[in-house]
Amino acid sequence: MVNFSVELSDDEPFERALRRFTSKTKRTGLMRDLKRKRFYTKPSVQKKLDLQKSIRRRKKAERIARLAEMGLDRRGRKRR
Repeated sequence: MVNFSVELSDDEPFERALRRFTSKTKRTGLMRDLKRKRFYTKPSVQKKLDLQKSIRRRKKAERIARLAEMGLDRRGRKRR
């Protein structure tokens, strides 16, 4: 578990410090881990989910490569 803090300076508004805290948690992946570990997943189920994710990533990479060959960006629009 990552332990970090955000120092609030005298003239800094609270909202800015809160935004820095939020960005730090996103960068470390803390919230993602908490959501993932909220419930127990059996190893067999986790293996199945990982396989589905890898298939999805591979298909996306192939789709983007096909679009790049046609001179389009990943959303299907013309490159400039």
